[in-house]
Parts: sequence; C-alpha cells; structure tokens
Amino acid sequence: MKRRKNSNKQYFSRMGTRKKVHAFVRVKPTDDFAHEMIRYGDDNKSIDIHLKKDIRRGVVNNQQTDWSFKLDGVLHDASQDLVYETVAKDVVSQALDGYNGNIN
Repeated sequence: MKRRKNSNKQYFSRMGTRKKVHAFVRVKPTDDFAHEMIRYGDDNKSIDIHLKKDIRRGVVNNQQTDWSFKLDGVLHDASQDLVYETVAKDVVSQALDGYNGNIN
C-alpha cells in the first residue's frame, strides 16, 4: 500500500487498483493555430476537432469531419512545470521505487 498526496488531500491506494494507462493531450497554440477547429470540454477532459469538408471532392463527399476524444486531461497552453506535475511526476516517482513507466 502506498501513501499518496494529492493537493491538500491524503489518501491510500494500492498500485494494482489504480488505472494503469492515462491519456493526456497538450495543446500549444501558435500564431497560425486553428482556433475555430478545436473545442475543449468544460471539464478539461475532452476535445472535439472539426474540419471543414473539402468542396473539391464534390457533392457526394463522405469525408470525416468530426472527431471527439475523451481523455484524463487536456493541457491547453500549459507550462512545462504543469505538464510535469500533472503527467510525469507520479511516473518518475514510481520508477524510482522500481516500477516500470512510460511517457510518450
């Protein structure tokens, strides 16, 4: 059993009872970022992407234009420190305790 701290809360969890795979996305806007194509969920755990149909493909156009993703977190314009605290800190700590971890 491992004692863990989360913000001001302390709780105990077993390594085997926690979710093993987490999915986060980090979005870093640029000057030519397509703001009109991406919508973020109010909970910061979902992202919707919409592409306009390519009119050059004609009237009958089965091109997919919408994608929705449910994630453990969306880090929009987040600093490197926030990304580390949110995504990597526990993995690094557990790796130092001898557990395998991977961040892509």
